[in-house]
Order: sequence, then C-alpha cells, then structure tokens
Amino acid sequence: MKDDIEDSFKKATLAHKEGRLAEAEKAYLYMLTDNPDSGSALNALGTVYLDQCQMDKAKKVFEKAANLNPPHLSACYNLGRLKQVEKDYNGAIDIYSAIVKQEPRFGLAWNNLGVAYREVGEPDEAISCFRRAVAFAPDLAEAWNNLGVAQDEFHLIENASRSYKKAIEIKPDYTTAHFNLGVSLQKLEQFKEAECQYNKVLEINPDDEAARFMLQSLGRATPPDAVPAQHVSRIFDQCAGTFEKILVNELAYKTPELLFNLVSPYLTKEMVVLDLGCGTGLGSQFYRPYAKSLIGVDVSSKMLQKAQEKNIYDELMVFDILQDWDFPTPFDLIYSSDVFVYFGNLDPIFQSISSNLVCGGIIALSVEKLEDNSTGYQLFPSGRYAHTQEYIENCLRHHGLEPVEKSESIIRKQSGKDVEGFLIVAKKTPVFPDIRSKR
Repeated sequence: MKDDIEDSFKKATLAHKEGRLAEAEKAYLYMLTDNPDSGSALNALGTVYLDQCQMDKAKKVFEKAANLNPPHLSACYNLGRLKQVEKDYNGAIDIYSAIVKQEPRFGLAWNNLGVAYREVGEPDEAISCFRRAVAFAPDLAEAWNNLGVAQDEFHLIENASRSYKKAIEIKPDYTTAHFNLGVSLQKLEQFKEAECQYNKVLEINPDDEAARFMLQSLGRATPPDAVPAQHVSRIFDQCAGTFEKILVNELAYKTPELLFNLVSPYLTKEMVVLDLGCGTGLGSQFYRPYAKSLIGVDVSSKMLQKAQEKNIYDELMVFDILQDWDFPTPFDLIYSSDVFVYFGNLDPIFQSISSNLVCGGIIALSVEKLEDNSTGYQLFPSGRYAHTQEYIENCLRHHGLEPVEKSESIIRKQSGKDVEGFLIVAKKTPVFPDIRSKR
C-alpha cells in the first residue's frame, strides 16, 4: 500500500512537472481521499492551483496543511508567499515567524520575513531577519542584496557594499545588486568603481534607464532634463515601507511642515488642493482642514498605498508629473515638498501648474539650493538636481506665477550632512491684454 502511494505521488509529480496540470490535480485529489491529512499532497495540490492561477483554492489547501499537527513547513512557506502577494504583510509575518520558530535555519523564510517587516515599516526587525537569512542561506543572492538595502537605510554604506558584492559573487548577472552597489559606491565617492557597476548593468540590460541616468549624474554624459520616472518609481517602491520612520526619525525631515508654515497665511477654507508628489502623505494632515477636496498624486504606487492608510485624501492616483495634466477642475492650491529635486528643467512643470491653477491660486514648493551658474540648475552625483533662486523665480514669472514668499532652509540630511534649499510660495496673477489706443 505504501509503495502504491509513493508510486502515485511520483506519477502525479511528473505530470505536474510536465505541465499536465489537470492530470496532476486529479491524482493529488485521489490521494487525499485516502489520506486527507497528507501535508505533502496538500502542498503539491496547492502548487498546482497556483500554476492554474486559482489563488483562492491554493490558499485553502495551504491553510489546511499549515494547520496540521505538526504543520507542513513548505505549505506554510507557500501560504506566506501568497499573503505577501495579497499585501497581507502582517499575516505573512505571523506565518514566517511560526516557520522559523519551528525551523530556525530556514534561510528563505528569514529572507521573506525581512521583506515583510520592511513593508510594514519595521527596519530594525528587517535587518535582523536578513542577517539571519544570509547566515543560514549563505548562497541566497537575494538575501545578500536585501541585507545591503537594509544596511544602506541605516547608513552602513561600506557594509552594504560588501553585501552587494557577495550577492554578485553568487549571481554575477544580478543587475539589481550591480545597480545598488553602484549607488553605494557613489555615496562613498568611489565614482570610477560606481561607473563600472552601472556599465555592467547596461551590458546585461542596455535599456536600463536608471543605470544610464546614474552615469549621467557622474558627468559621463549630458544630463537629461529629469530623472527617469522608472528610476524614481523604483527608488520609492523599494523604500515605501520604511520611508517615514527613517526620513522623519533619523533624517530630521521637516520640509512639509516648514513649507506649510510659509504658505499658511494664504490658505482659506474649502480649497481644492493638489499634493504633487505626495509620497506617503507626510504633509497631508496640515492641509486637510483647509481642503474641500484633497488629491494626492505620485509616481510610486507603493508610496500611494501608504498614503491611503492615512485615510486623509479624497483621491490618490499614480501620476508622472511630465505627462499631460487632465484634472477635471483647476486647483486653488498646489504644494510639492522635495519633488522638484528630480527635475532639472522646470519650465514644462510650471506651465502645467499654471494651467491648472485658478486665477489667484497658490503654488508652494521646495528645491535644493544651487549657487548661481549659467544654466540655473545642475545634476549632482546624489542623483538629484539643485536650482538657483533666480532660475526658479524667472521660470515661475514666465508662466504668470509671481513669488510672494521665500525662505532658505535645511530641507533634509544627505549622508549625514545638511542639504540647503529654498522654500517658495507663488501666486497665479491675472494676465491682461495689451490695450493700446487706436489711431
């Protein structure tokens, strides 16, 4: 009887491997009629359902296997992955925590647990999990890369570089690790070495806009007018879970509050407001009391998910600032904190802003400070642009936006150093026709 069961399982596994999914499903279901608590059969059936894109069925059989005594670890792992796909990160944390309690050396589970902790904004727990992941699964390149990302967030840049190098040693064509290593080396001002990493990414994937942009930030080619939207999206999708905790608690980020203080004398009740590049919505609580309608837009979908959790906005949408603006009504106020650092040429953006403000409407913004130069803006190795005050004011006026308030401020910290910037408020002025007497 035991031999028959093993033979049936082998045949079902072969059918699954060869893509005969209906045959494999039927065989596993038949086996479960005789032994409904077979963890191996339940887990195998669940993976068949996954391959058939029947997620609900897969989840049910994984849950049954996970609730056995003892639970089937592979089914628990698959259930945890499903919960991550469903964005149920706390549920995934519970499952992976139970797995590593039963099997402390399960490196893959430690890695996924770290990813889930990053998503819920627990960077300390995340880095601890990634360290265990590489200890128990030293050949898992993804865990080394994830550890590097976590170390980078804690400003352990040299440690992060070593982790990325380990990931590349294991998986030489790992473009994400090459790119991340380039960024870390750039922070360490090892520019030649960083250039080599970006070139490696482009050798593997010639269409990688982010790697090409980072080379441009090193002065290796003429810089573009803006950071590629794909790159900005990737940056903020990656850090969305830990963004607020690190930016506010560790980098003393207060630009949204400082900008609000500057623009607040011009605010009235019942305003239609646009948060341009809203991120996780750090400034939204300041403006909500003045807003009849508060819309937030950002290029990062994961940042918008975090903003949604605040339950402050009336509407949130994925939006590239350089795309055509097609909002149904004009705005009384548009504010934007630490967003224009990703754009050099601000002329098309100010044109869109002016076109979407009511007469007398307000724009409030922050930029990094640049001492006077011929172009008015410059791309730095940080991958961000800085602008001169003269450039900003001239560009605003060119589109009928008259500066009414400005101040200099420390807008954030970068590699432990203060970053100086400008906070500016401008008002859309009426445009009158040139009326001359007729002769």
